[in-house]
Amino acid sequence: MMSDYSADIAIIGAGISGLWLLQRLQRLGYRVVLLERSAIGAGQTGFAQGIIHGGTKFALTGELGEAATRIAAMPARWQAALQGEGQGDGEVDLRGVKLLSQDQLLWSTTTLTSRMAGFFASRLMRSRTTALKPEAYPPLFRHHDFRGELYRLNEMVLDIASLLAVLTAPYEDQILRLDAAALMTPLAAAAGWQIAQGDLPPLQVRQLILTAGEGNADLLHQLGQRQPQMQRRPLKMVVAQPRPDAALALPTIYAHCLGVATTPRLTISTHQDAKGRPLWYLGGQLAEEGVGRSDADQCRQAAQELATLLPWLASHQLRFAALSVNRAEVAMPGGGRPDDSYLHEDHAAALMTLWPTKLALLPVLGDRVVAALADLAKAENINNAAILARWPKAVVSPLPWQRPLIWYEGVI
Repeated sequence: MMSDYSADIAIIGAGISGLWLLQRLQRLGYRVVLLERSAIGAGQTGFAQGIIHGGTKFALTGELGEAATRIAAMPARWQAALQGEGQGDGEVDLRGVKLLSQDQLLWSTTTLTSRMAGFFASRLMRSRTTALKPEAYPPLFRHHDFRGELYRLNEMVLDIASLLAVLTAPYEDQILRLDAAALMTPLAAAAGWQIAQGDLPPLQVRQLILTAGEGNADLLHQLGQRQPQMQRRPLKMVVAQPRPDAALALPTIYAHCLGVATTPRLTISTHQDAKGRPLWYLGGQLAEEGVGRSDADQCRQAAQELATLLPWLASHQLRFAALSVNRAEVAMPGGGRPDDSYLHEDHAAALMTLWPTKLALLPVLGDRVVAALADLAKAENINNAAILARWPKAVVSPLPWQRPLIWYEGVI
């Protein structure tokens, strides 16, 4: 009987993907629970810089590829969500999310080649970037030793902590803690799944959606599923912050240093530690190429990059910490980056598995999930308040740079 269900849908994995789908599906009238084995945002979500890409990052060689084309419309979807638009269509409401910056910077260390200069002057890129005159440079780049060119990129940066808070707040009673020993078994007499945990009342749901990022691989194995296959593309990010005894004040900056590859040579975004002190979060080629280095060597490389690219910055006054994270995605031939978000649907098992690939692609992934659920009739007469009240609730994780870190000083 439909009235025997505890919810229409159970989502496993309370990162941004799971939280996004929880809100969107609830707004469409589904009864949804979100289950998390660790803490909300504890995985790949917490390591995000919060950049809502519009494809420019993937076109830095002067050509637009498939990834750049697919992601181009996403900033507008996010902007609409930040303004609370489209709620009648079940879109996510992100009003209250803190915007760290409305735009970013692209900078070169030397004069751009004619090919790149022509690319940035094209009609396509004129709508996304603006060449800055020296008098409009932010203070960090007004030094007389800066010899490059600077562009303003119309792609926003969101505060991940506030994004988690806004998505979590309306649904705290529906975001539940799932033990590693919990059992998920197919319902024998009806389509769906039963989720049993200790002596708690079991949850019975008609559809299971896996949004656990890297954890999807273990979940699929636990459920006896061989598809889809997952790949990991590791990064070793770096946090830079003035030493406690330093006089250096880090400027707020969101910037990409252009290199010769599709990935920026260095990305810098500004965040705050647990005490509200500013820090730089460093990625780009530094993070991709640093996975084979020790933490100490990666911090040393980060210090050298800053000393090379921003020699007027007193980088010797900084301390550094390395943060390793795996980007979890659907497996691709040769391990390359997928061009789009990914959704795998197993109708017979009432199971979906998904990876967003990029934070910016969440709106289109939400569209795909909604379309895939079009034939799922909503259960009637669900009264699960007593059940949910007994299940433990998941808590929000601090961001990685707000946890205790192992710092390296004097690494140059």
